[in-house]
Amino acid sequence: MATRVIVNPSAGAGRAKERLLSIRGLIEAKWQDVEWVESTSGEHLTHLAAEAAGLGYERVVMAGGDGTVHLGANGLVNTKTSLGILPVGTGNDIAASVGLPKDFDAAAEMMLGGHIHKMDVGQIGDRVFCCVLGVGMDTAALKLINKSWMRRGKLIYVISAIRTILTYKPRFLTVRSDDHSFNGKAFFVAATITPTYAGGIPVAPTADVEDGLMDLCIVSGMGVVKVLSIFNKMMKGKHVGQPGIELRKTTHLVIEGDEPLPITLDGELTDLVTPAEIRVLPGALSILGAPY
Repeated sequence: MATRVIVNPSAGAGRAKERLLSIRGLIEAKWQDVEWVESTSGEHLTHLAAEAAGLGYERVVMAGGDGTVHLGANGLVNTKTSLGILPVGTGNDIAASVGLPKDFDAAAEMMLGGHIHKMDVGQIGDRVFCCVLGVGMDTAALKLINKSWMRRGKLIYVISAIRTILTYKPRFLTVRSDDHSFNGKAFFVAATITPTYAGGIPVAPTADVEDGLMDLCIVSGMGVVKVLSIFNKMMKGKHVGQPGIELRKTTHLVIEGDEPLPITLDGELTDLVTPAEIRVLPGALSILGAPY
């Protein structure tokens, strides 16, 4: 019945470690058998999470944003070990999807309540994602973000997206879901588990992390002015039903292009490229969140 707390020194630009250690007493008062370990890399964090699950730990707790959750989830998916996440990142869309508040102390109190959500995840190859898989302009925007001196957050996401829209050339894609096929040029294809990404942008407003489905959003090729208008509407969740926007739910997805295109997972660049086959793993991740 033990708890492993993984301290990721790089999460939240170092803030995560400080905030996590600040509530050490609170965690140890709630859960008596607590082990504290520090990760040295993303791969090490995933290994520590998987190791805890293999040893039968009841829960693994970590502080960070969606990138940290992604690393932990890849070690805990399809196990009995629950993930406790304290939101200290810039996105925190996964934490929000299970009802955790933005305030760190309030989120800590709620997480310690131990309410377990059986969250869906998406799977591509041997990796899983909890928030979003992206193909298209998402990659170019993330490269701008990674080069920027600005702190990650909604503002830099918006600025980078606008800059990318002005220069990105739509790519030809074939996207096949359970009951539909798209063939044509697209700015962006997103397969989402959560309703929001990039710090609260409601790309798939009706997504539910416990419905056994992923939500597909396709922004087809169109003029720059039109795309900017669509993006403005997307920021408010008002892009649903707009011409050039396809939104649908599915359990299975295949994305192909006339050339290999990079794939992002949970707001991070990866070495994955199309063609890609994506599936939903219903309820495959136990995550501590708000009471029902």
